[in-house]
Amino acid sequence: MKLNIITAFLLLCAALTACGEAAQTPADTSAVTAAPDITETTAQETEFLYKDDLGDMTFGGAEFRIRTIQNANVHSYVDVAEESGDVYDDSLYKRNRIIEERFDIDIIETIAEDKSAPVRTLIQAGDDAFDLGVLRCDDAMYFYTDGLTYSISDIPNIDLSKPYWAGKLNESLTIDGKQYVAIGDYDINVLDLTYALAFNKQLVTDFDMESPYQLVGDGKWTMDAMLSMMTEVLSDINGDGVMDINDRWGFLSHSKQVSPNFWIGAGEMSILKDENDIPYINMTSERFVNVFDKFYTITWDAETWFSKTSGDYDVPTDNIQIFSEGRSMFMDVSFFHINNLRDMETDFGILPYPKYDEAQSEYYSRVSYYWANIIPVTNTKLEMTGAILEALNCESANYVVPAYYDIALKTKYSRDEESAAMLDLIFENRVVDLGDTVLCATIRDGFIAQMFKSNNRDIASQVAKKEKTIQKWLAKMPIDD
Repeated sequence: MKLNIITAFLLLCAALTACGEAAQTPADTSAVTAAPDITETTAQETEFLYKDDLGDMTFGGAEFRIRTIQNANVHSYVDVAEESGDVYDDSLYKRNRIIEERFDIDIIETIAEDKSAPVRTLIQAGDDAFDLGVLRCDDAMYFYTDGLTYSISDIPNIDLSKPYWAGKLNESLTIDGKQYVAIGDYDINVLDLTYALAFNKQLVTDFDMESPYQLVGDGKWTMDAMLSMMTEVLSDINGDGVMDINDRWGFLSHSKQVSPNFWIGAGEMSILKDENDIPYINMTSERFVNVFDKFYTITWDAETWFSKTSGDYDVPTDNIQIFSEGRSMFMDVSFFHINNLRDMETDFGILPYPKYDEAQSEYYSRVSYYWANIIPVTNTKLEMTGAILEALNCESANYVVPAYYDIALKTKYSRDEESAAMLDLIFENRVVDLGDTVLCATIRDGFIAQMFKSNNRDIASQVAKKEKTIQKWLAKMPIDD
């Protein structure tokens, strides 16, 4: 995704602030109203828009049926009935009406429960119920290996080299050279499920710390730098001798999110791919083990992490409370839930997770999950499906992604130019770890989450216990013999 133009647009909106009461988790964006008018496209704007190479196509008034799923951690819907003044919803409306008029189609959305079994039943019964669907990433892989969906590579009119497709992310989503699913700007859920660190600007000032933005820019934003800032602010505020929800912390996060956020930020993967694009277990490699030990050191050993969190949501309610009250240096947050901080009185900023050390060349950001677009084998209109999916990604880059950014930047961290630069960096360097996503139940939410929650860092023995289970799952991936 090329974001330099978007960033320029965003800086015009940076001084705007959000209105309404603080959102409850899950985040509510309904109170955020449009800042720029996106219902009209000027000649000047047109020259900056992305273009596809689809040419003139028409499909004679055909219905294009999209099946989406309901989920509390992402923007689930992809269409709205009318414009309402909400900047995000209006961008969906504009995108879809442009595509409908251009291709002479009607977009029909069905929002269903977040369950894969009914979808499997429909396809196996040969029911041509939808043209484009959405499944969780793990379900999507096994639907493909079971012969229920097409590979994205089999669909005409798709050009993954275009900038509105997520090139780096899609490279991590191939198995044995097969691009069985692909992510683009149409997939707003991937922005929703990208993780970063919110930091308290006032604490940086109060403790006369070096700007973390400067540290990022200088390539010095490392785990050690984060540790230094966390330990400096720790305080038993009420003096009762017990560090609890009433005190000031270094770091807030759901226990299941800590490990993958840090190892991915450090450029590691729990499941890596070899030179033949075949996945294998990487959790016992020397560097992974060193990274693993390091983030335990800066959280558990330094006692910087608030471990008594409720864990009620991916970004827990009590974490939001503590951070909003100015009592933590850092908080782990997804971009969907960052809107919960819009009424925070103290200014805060946003950062990528730190590098392991200064020798690491890049910053990386974690996508904790993703909804995969699937095209069922019951689909008999592949030319139309490919064209509309390509257009949805192109027009999402033109209208929906800028609107999404505008909503994100209506929080307190929008008040400095560095924030837009951080968003570019975070979104450009997103990666997916198969052990964090497709194998989530076994690895991330399975033994890894339990290990961190109980301060168990014997990764070698835990991997040995789970190796057969992991290998069984890896064997199901789309690999030719």
